Amino acid sequence: MIDYTGIQCPVCGKSFGKDDDIVVCPECGAPYHRECYQKAGHCIYEEKHGTPEAWQPPASAAKDAEEKRCPRCGKPNAPGALFCDHCGMSLTGEPPIGPQNNYGQFNSRYGAPPSPTDFPNSQQPPMGNTWGAYGQPQQNRPEGGNPQQPFQGPPIPFLFDPLGGVPADEKINGVPAGDVAKFVQANTSYYLPVFANQQKYGRRRFNFCAFLCTGGWMLYRKQYKLGAILTAVMAAIYLVSLYCSTVTSDMILQLMSQAGMDSNQAALYLTFNAEQFWQLLFQEPPERVALVFLPLALRVVQLVIMVVVGFKANRVYMNFCTKKVQAVYQGFPEPSDRELQLRSRGGVNTPLAVCLMIAYMMITYAPMLFSLG
Repeated sequence: MIDYTGIQCPVCGKSFGKDDDIVVCPECGAPYHRECYQKAGHCIYEEKHGTPEAWQPPASAAKDAEEKRCPRCGKPNAPGALFCDHCGMSLTGEPPIGPQNNYGQFNSRYGAPPSPTDFPNSQQPPMGNTWGAYGQPQQNRPEGGNPQQPFQGPPIPFLFDPLGGVPADEKINGVPAGDVAKFVQANTSYYLPVFANQQKYGRRRFNFCAFLCTGGWMLYRKQYKLGAILTAVMAAIYLVSLYCSTVTSDMILQLMSQAGMDSNQAALYLTFNAEQFWQLLFQEPPERVALVFLPLALRVVQLVIMVVVGFKANRVYMNFCTKKVQAVYQGFPEPSDRELQLRSRGGVNTPLAVCLMIAYMMITYAPMLFSLG
């Protein structure tokens, strides 16, 4: 969309302001004040429509329509971008209000130094702001120095960096880190440095969320295929363990009674009368003995799977993200379409995570409720 600010109205000759009510000709795109267009009754270029003499936007306005230039750092961005890919400045014309998202929406109160254009009529920010002019801290001025000339010391880093210190143009599996962050969306300050370290140095970081939730974590991160497989495997292990424990519970209580053990002393297998209990147990048919030990073996398998997932999760997720971003590159050449696709295909699936948690609680506590009933 062209920014008509500063362009002259063809009827009255006045330059358009930011808040003016502007209408454009649907044929050639010539802008008018609404009142001027109503007064003229038609586009004054009507006779020239379809010819090279029809209204044309100024070259600077046409260039601005192709890209959004950041008012803070000057970097060009895609037409549909909401925030600058370089410094995180809002490109919607509204002042940023703190680190509300993972794309760098900052407020000077939360650590992003203001630009000189933020305070055109003053050398210093308003009262209560600890930043001096041009983003330098006032407390670093040399003693006796001019308060209007701040000390040009080293810049203070942001208190919150959505990329975790990784440059937006650094390649991760051939994909810019900025686009990977747009796909990851949630907790990018953790994943981007982890991905960068894996890419550069081969360092792996243990993912405790993936360790504890395994398939549920992958489904939450939209890795549906692998997440569904792991969830099914873990659920099957749990259900088989529950079945074996239920089937062998009566036999274990009977053997404990024969060995002279109290049914409330199940934890004393290896203490009082334990030897007699084990002798009685191994006299049972082999398939029944196997059912007693199968839940323990399955728990070990479950733990091994959780540990392996914890170590592999970050690398698997990095490869998943970069492949998805590359697929968006191939299918959507326009930058505005790319950004929309990255946001819609990436991120997390919170409703699915909530449903999985509810299902897990129901499966876990259902046997207890039936036993009480």
